[in-house]
Amino acid sequence: MGISTSSLRLLGAGFALWLGSGAALAADVTVTAFGGSWEQAFRRCYAEPHTARTGQSVEVIIGGPPQWISQIAANPAKPPIDVLVNLMDTANTAIRDGLVEPLDPAKIPNLAKVPDRFKEPLKGFGTVINYGAAGLAYNSKTVSEPPKSWKDFFQGAIDGDYVAALPGINLSSTTPTALLWNIVNLYGANIDDADALFTELKKLKDSGNVVFYNDINQFLTLIQSGEADIGPYWDGRAWLAHDGAIPDLQFAYPQEGGVISPSVIQKVKNGSENGWAFIDTLLAAENQSCFAQAIGYAVVNQDVTYDGKLKERVPDIDAIRWPDFAGVAERMPQWIDRWNREIGQ
Repeated sequence: MGISTSSLRLLGAGFALWLGSGAALAADVTVTAFGGSWEQAFRRCYAEPHTARTGQSVEVIIGGPPQWISQIAANPAKPPIDVLVNLMDTANTAIRDGLVEPLDPAKIPNLAKVPDRFKEPLKGFGTVINYGAAGLAYNSKTVSEPPKSWKDFFQGAIDGDYVAALPGINLSSTTPTALLWNIVNLYGANIDDADALFTELKKLKDSGNVVFYNDINQFLTLIQSGEADIGPYWDGRAWLAHDGAIPDLQFAYPQEGGVISPSVIQKVKNGSENGWAFIDTLLAAENQSCFAQAIGYAVVNQDVTYDGKLKERVPDIDAIRWPDFAGVAERMPQWIDRWNREIGQ
């Protein structure tokens, strides 16, 4: 049976609507972001101002760096992502695999407002955009005075002074640097001396005074429930929890210094040219200030000033420690394998 002229018209109209819908959904620039309150601040402080400034629509993809890098690597000639918000270790992976391109200062005027110390670790293939530092978050009802040093903290757990919450091996945003590199650095071990690292880890596990968390929010649950008293955690997240539902949560940097965790931004190779304008929007002082106030982390535009509580809480960049991110990333497969065999949590 044939198709009537009226039916063909309806099909044609439907096809046109489908095409129009697809065009409407195709954003001018696609960027990545971490979830939760981070995403909300990212949309309000960066995506919305970018659309207001340029008229370009922004699609924000939520997830994690390994997933995003896999998506880009699967189609490098026509990547599904234009601007990659990343962590330092996976940023080095993206550089190594040729998935990102050098930042062009001529296309990003606000890049000139970022001190070199935040650009140099990425060798021109990106810049830090904000950073937190891992210190000790603790329940002030059960820990009246936090340990003065990281070594005192680890020894206190071994001695049973408190129950420590430590990040588990599946928490890729925290464990590689705030725990594993931290221990290597504190105890003077060479980064290739896995025996020294796991000797300290086994002391902690065998003490029976340690619980592991494999989700960043699980730490707060352990503190609230009384299952743990203290542990390595990020400054911004700790203060947000303190100001919100957990007023007894306090935070301090041990005397050796916090361990920095930067978020970085990179332009994806073969991604839309609109990505340059988005990076410039993100690095503008007004938008960086908005993000800092919303999320509680320090930002990198040198013209940003901090107000109120944030001014007191932002870490001194000269007093926090920078891990060997590339070295840690290279050794993580070995550390993960050994963790699974010897620590198992």
